[in-house]
Amino acid sequence: MTDILVIGGGLTGVYAAIVAADQGARVTIAMKGHGGLSLSHGCIDVMDRSAPSRALSLLPDHHPYKLAGKAHLKDAISKFRDLMQHAGYPFTGKLSKSMSILTALGTIKRTCFAPSGIARGDLDSGGSIVLGKFLGFRDFYPYIIQKQARKVGVKITKFIDLPLLEPPNRRDAYSTDYALLFEDSRWREEIIRMWRPLLPGVKRLGLPAVLGFQNHCQILEELEDSLGIDIFEIPSLPPSVPGLRIERILLRQAQVLGVKIIEGAGVIGRIDGRSRGKRVAGVVLHSTGRTIQLDADVVLLATGGILSGGLVAQQDHRIRESVFDLPVRYPTNRSDWVGLSLFHRQAYAGTGICVNARMQPLGLDEKPMFNNLFAAGGLLAGSDRSLEGSRQGIDLATANCAVYEALR
Repeated sequence: MTDILVIGGGLTGVYAAIVAADQGARVTIAMKGHGGLSLSHGCIDVMDRSAPSRALSLLPDHHPYKLAGKAHLKDAISKFRDLMQHAGYPFTGKLSKSMSILTALGTIKRTCFAPSGIARGDLDSGGSIVLGKFLGFRDFYPYIIQKQARKVGVKITKFIDLPLLEPPNRRDAYSTDYALLFEDSRWREEIIRMWRPLLPGVKRLGLPAVLGFQNHCQILEELEDSLGIDIFEIPSLPPSVPGLRIERILLRQAQVLGVKIIEGAGVIGRIDGRSRGKRVAGVVLHSTGRTIQLDADVVLLATGGILSGGLVAQQDHRIRESVFDLPVRYPTNRSDWVGLSLFHRQAYAGTGICVNARMQPLGLDEKPMFNNLFAAGGLLAGSDRSLEGSRQGIDLATANCAVYEALR
């Protein structure tokens, strides 16, 4: 028996588990796989606006931010930043003013909070930029970044070919391969020796985000001191090293707090028959050759949307919630699920389950379906997180609210 059973191992689920365990609850996470942090840029987006906190006040009442409330958003961000700071991976930023950073495709994105290594590349701070091109690294193309950035008025002075010692394998190298190599002090010494004569006159250097995992801040400081230049990271294509840094920190903290983690099993919800359908009893986990029944006082759904498996699009033109088969709000005409192109609003992105201000899923009568079932993150209806640039902010704010309501 567990106090809170969290379904989902992404940012929403693991953060919720940490907050609940920190309050003394017995917590179990059940996740079929890892969440989307390895695909993310590793920053905390709140709203894609120059003044995010001001934009929040203009949102409709059914938006997840409005339901959770700004107080939960602020509290969640504070807790998240404390976690990262304690782990030696500090975040910087303000809710009142976003920063502009380069992406691996040369576009400019606004984000509220970023690791210090990425935040140093805030374009609003001005200054000339030189990009480092890693020879043999296929997932970072400075000439594309330079060309695209020029279109939006960002001047990149030049890019410099920087050699890397080849990783010890016979396949294409990924960002994670080089992040592990940068953890090796002797490997770094050789890199610094090769780079130093190639960087005369360079004051500010942008590099792909591969500068280590656990010791990133120390590695960045060592490179800056040895080369005598300011260095910032640019989020690269997946697998995302900044996202994986966050994931590792959160999972490690969850384990420190005694959270039990079950990975690799499918989940089906169970209703408590003794409660006349007013409570859930837990879930049944399905893995190869066996099933496990988990009982819980509270279940928190953090399974994500369509892209994460929390919502499933079926051949009968229905979108189904994957654990308890909760009612889902979506366009009844399947042709309306997507926009005219990739650059139009996508209706499926706003699809999800409706909740009240306590993060309890609502039935067709707009009343809570179960007293002890809560939901948070990408599973919720009412927002297009990609278009709004609100993904991580909604994850944290709604998870914080759901745990608070579940434990009160």
